[in-house]
Amino acid sequence: MALTIDKSKTALLVMDVQNDITHPDSPMAQQLGFAGMIQKTDMLNKLRGLMDACREKGVPVIHVLIDLEAGVQPRWPHRGAFFQLVSGGNVCKRGTWGGDAADLVKPLPGETIVYKCIFSAFVSSGLQEVLDSQGITDLILSGVSTDAVVESTAWDANDRGYSNILAEDCCVCATQEAHDITVQRMAGRCDVATSADIIAALG
Repeated sequence: MALTIDKSKTALLVMDVQNDITHPDSPMAQQLGFAGMIQKTDMLNKLRGLMDACREKGVPVIHVLIDLEAGVQPRWPHRGAFFQLVSGGNVCKRGTWGGDAADLVKPLPGETIVYKCIFSAFVSSGLQEVLDSQGITDLILSGVSTDAVVESTAWDANDRGYSNILAEDCCVCATQEAHDITVQRMAGRCDVATSADIIAALG
């Protein structure tokens, strides 16, 4: 079935595409494998093309940036390698190079930016209030990584009644295998499409 999009009720979420997470010069991006996969898949250029198409067609582009100090998080998880890596550090700190959006996908003046403190884009960010104020019911999901931020946001969005389109070539994991497994797992609760499919559906 062909993908259909109601542009008046849809927004593009660009999640965690920040220098600390994506840039080849970032030790964290190298260690986690994201920098290499972004280069291998040309993900940033594909995402930029999707962002430009959404902008042209009047679909809001909402930038979701991680800031470990954002919002109110009553506790911080401490078990697992990821939390040990980021705990107490300056990862994605607001106002630093590492916390800035990657150059190719920087917000334009007037575009909405929300800051969240953990995986789901909805946690401590005020994102739902932003979406509801604009009558948004459908989300195009993009970002890093597919198996963490993107999938967590998809689950959370569904629980809140939003419908999701996964822009599968505008996301990466540490490995292609992990990405493919996650996309397959997510396919049961969202539409899976390439950026080209989505751009075509925007008309």
